[in-house]
Amino acid sequence: MQLHRYSFQYTIDALCKAGAWLAAFCLLVLALVVSYEVVVRYTTGVSSSWIQEFSVYLMMAVGFLAAAYALQMNSHFAITFFVDKLSPAKRRRLTITTNAVGLCYSLMFVVKGTDMAMAMYALGDTSTGLMQTPLWLPASLVPISGVLLSLQFLSHTIDNIAQGSH
Repeated sequence: MQLHRYSFQYTIDALCKAGAWLAAFCLLVLALVVSYEVVVRYTTGVSSSWIQEFSVYLMMAVGFLAAAYALQMNSHFAITFFVDKLSPAKRRRLTITTNAVGLCYSLMFVVKGTDMAMAMYALGDTSTGLMQTPLWLPASLVPISGVLLSLQFLSHTIDNIAQGSH
């Protein structure tokens, strides 16, 4: 049986997929930057001081931007030993409940992450490394990820509720 989905759910999926593509691009850049560092250090014996800081930001971007797509694909780590023993109706109710909890948690990412990024912007906080990165830039990954996760949890909840009405 094909589950009816609302058009905005396809938009949510597209946004999460865009986040995944951006995360994949960041991962590619991370691999290139680290490879560059290995070659430079091996051939010259000198290390580039900006690589470590930049690599950390890229790794943060990979994790935060790909999280909602992983949720969309049901790829998050899950222990289902007890859940698998539940009846389909109880499993569905538990899934709706956990999606609602995930939605609330993700909304906290949005609120607190926005507060954190805005505070860093207002204070003019920068990293202590050579790049002197304005810290609101990497901090903004938290609310961006929170928005994508919130939307995906909402979409999952709608799917699970609709599944029970058929």
